[in-house]
Amino acid sequence: MLCCFLSLIFCFFRPQNHLAVPDKEKSSTFEQKDFSSFYIKNISPIGHLKNKLFKNNAAGCDNIQWAKWSKFSGSNATGTIVEGNGNSVDVSMSSNFDFSSTPGIYNYWLFSYYPVPIPNETVPKTTWSAGNGGSTNMTFSHTVTNPVLLISSLGQVGQRVTLGFSLPYVVLYDGGAMTYDNSTSITGEEGYAIIMFPGDFKSVVITSTTPEDYTNITWGLSQPAFLVNITTASFCGSTTATASGGVSYIWNGGDSRSSATNTFHASGRYIVTVKNAGGCSASVSKQIDVHVPAALTVKGNLTGCGSVTATAFVDGAVSYQWDGGDTPNNAGNTFRTSGRYTVMATDAYQCRASRLVDVIVNQPVVPVVNITASLSGQICSGVPVTYSVSFLNGGDSPELNWLKNGTPVGAGKTYTAIDLANGDKIECALTSHIPCAVPARLISNSIIADVKATPTITFSQKIVIDGRSSSVQLNPVISGNIASYLWTPAEGLSNPNIQNPLANPVSTTDYTLTVVSATGCQATAIVRVLVLKDIMIPNSFTPNGDGINDTWEITNLADFPKATIYIYNRYGANLYHSIGYARPWNGVYKGKELPAGTYYYLINLHDQAHGAKSGWVAILR
Repeated sequence: MLCCFLSLIFCFFRPQNHLAVPDKEKSSTFEQKDFSSFYIKNISPIGHLKNKLFKNNAAGCDNIQWAKWSKFSGSNATGTIVEGNGNSVDVSMSSNFDFSSTPGIYNYWLFSYYPVPIPNETVPKTTWSAGNGGSTNMTFSHTVTNPVLLISSLGQVGQRVTLGFSLPYVVLYDGGAMTYDNSTSITGEEGYAIIMFPGDFKSVVITSTTPEDYTNITWGLSQPAFLVNITTASFCGSTTATASGGVSYIWNGGDSRSSATNTFHASGRYIVTVKNAGGCSASVSKQIDVHVPAALTVKGNLTGCGSVTATAFVDGAVSYQWDGGDTPNNAGNTFRTSGRYTVMATDAYQCRASRLVDVIVNQPVVPVVNITASLSGQICSGVPVTYSVSFLNGGDSPELNWLKNGTPVGAGKTYTAIDLANGDKIECALTSHIPCAVPARLISNSIIADVKATPTITFSQKIVIDGRSSSVQLNPVISGNIASYLWTPAEGLSNPNIQNPLANPVSTTDYTLTVVSATGCQATAIVRVLVLKDIMIPNSFTPNGDGINDTWEITNLADFPKATIYIYNRYGANLYHSIGYARPWNGVYKGKELPAGTYYYLINLHDQAHGAKSGWVAILR
């Protein structure tokens, strides 16, 4: 019986002049196919189908101007819509994949229930695109009201296809097998629908992730059946919208979706569908902006000396309130004591934002720096002077830089000067690392060097005397105003406390002269008085290696550095020659020990007073 009933239904309602195929194997040339199985599965019973097919039940409510498509080229299609006011608007579609056209709408008969006839003419044919790049852009030549999209055969039985939209939509007509996922997404499994994007727009973007055989689409414009007005009132955290122009209202979000007045807590574009007393419906979208507290920021250096100024900022704030400071009712506030302060900002919507601010106010401190010198008063030139620094409020590791006449010469806690000139100014610069040191860098007291010249002593000649009878006057060249003289040792001098004493030492002597200037500066110098005595020549030595008398030692010969010494055997052969006698003769000739015997020498001292010496010397073995 059920089968007979369904067959009757199908026979009664099956259209005779529209084409259908039972699945998604669509032909590019429309063929007459049996549609009974699909029809029964998706839209029976007929009463249910009619209730959900279209939004308006009153006559004259649904008035759509559809596009006439004129050109298809790869990934582009163009058409024209004549608006209700008679003006034309160009329609263009572009994709990142190719689409073409069909001479009519696939399964056109499923749209025959819509109250206003839909032209069955050439329309775009798209296969969509999968992955991250499926995108179709629909653009009008100028801003239009309520663009409408007809979708025929989205997906197929067993293969669902989902489209995303850049604008929220409402359903004008449900032809079956569609799932309306949310206000910007739709899924079809051989689905048919007419949807509208309420509002004034110039473009709509469609994204796709699943390819299929093809879907027919076309665009139109829906002239509103009547005027709907929406007014808004914004508060902190919510916005209230009130629609007018009808007798019943349905919103797609908010707290009171079935009331003319609705409250929203999140920003977005919302749609209200309004029905008037004549039974017509109109859908209008409205961008609702919900104001929420903005972030509060505080600018300024929150650590300072004596005072700190902080400035609070919140976008759109109309008032500020601090819990301390000099100007607590201003965005900018000055603090003179450390602490944690709270600032609250209020905007025009009575949204409040607050923040805790830690302020550190350091009180000013005054650094102190002072230097002293190891020598005070007059300084003799060339005498090292060490300067030392002491300071207060410099911190753990202050910078200490020494200055001589304003030029940096060293760093650290001490500085030693060895080349001071009269009038040199020594100072030390302290850079404090204590917060709020005022000033952070300062210069110490100045010490002016009072430098007096140190005498100089030079001796122009080498002093040599004959130790047998002569003496010599010491003649140092001395600079400066000398107050005292002192020669040491005093032995052999006529007077150790004068500048030019006579010297007659018994033996070669190094005399030290110390002079003191009238300003107290001291200088010393050493001069050697060489006393030349006759040499004493032994006539024998015993080079046997016992450490006693192993070499021919000639007393006082070292005082004659230019002396020449020659030694011969009895045959006149030269066995030894030396200038000076730094290494006494050891009785060896060409590496071999000479035999015991008598040998002969000639010693020339090259000194007028002492002349040459000759004689013999015996080697004893």
